[in-house]
Amino acid sequence: MLIIPVLDLSRGLVVHAKQGDRKRYQPVISDISSSPEPDSVLSAFLELYPFKIIYIADLDAIQGTGNQSAIIKELSLTYSQCEFWVDAGIEAVLDHKSHYRINNVKLILGSENKMTSELISDILNKNPEIILSLDFSESGLLDNSYLLEDTILWPKKIVVMMLHKVGLNKGVDIDCLSNILNLGHHHHIFSAGGVQNMKDLIQLNEIGVKGVLLASALHNGSVTKDDLYLLAKQ
Repeated sequence: MLIIPVLDLSRGLVVHAKQGDRKRYQPVISDISSSPEPDSVLSAFLELYPFKIIYIADLDAIQGTGNQSAIIKELSLTYSQCEFWVDAGIEAVLDHKSHYRINNVKLILGSENKMTSELISDILNKNPEIILSLDFSESGLLDNSYLLEDTILWPKKIVVMMLHKVGLNKGVDIDCLSNILNLGHHHHIFSAGGVQNMKDLIQLNEIGVKGVLLASALHNGSVTKDDLYLLAKQ
């Protein structure tokens, strides 16, 4: 199972994502990085473990208040050994000349964007490497409920983004995740939100999750370097 560290970027810094309330995110306070500067945080992640995939949310681009494309480009060039999964909103996906279109960058299409099934089908036919993020709140999937009824629209890789669990360290929404695993048994399912510790990671590995996005548990030391190397052996 892959562990994928997360950088949530806003106004040039890494911020602490919590329950999808983006307007209230503050610069991250980390036990492993002395600064919320993106390069400092990413370097700290890579000192823990040689991660192959890094997830970045450009929160400014998602909210339409600017973008962090220059920082993301710099990181992708500096850490060229890594693949970067970038959620920069639907405009980045639709813009074929987007600044995010770099060799080691894969774009995320979030279901929180209002889209017709025809638009999603067209986007994925033209960009088969795009990763679909199924974005959930406590009430269920955010918009585009038809995506849970017609999995033929799904690309190979799916992120189950449990926004109501992000940043809380209070456990994963197993019911939500299990439902997606049942629907998408031919897909690679990645979990995001709620991981507390190694026990949660072992459980996710056992139910067949392909990978897990992590931020808080790495910053606060709930998941350690030893844990990461132990998990890699399983």
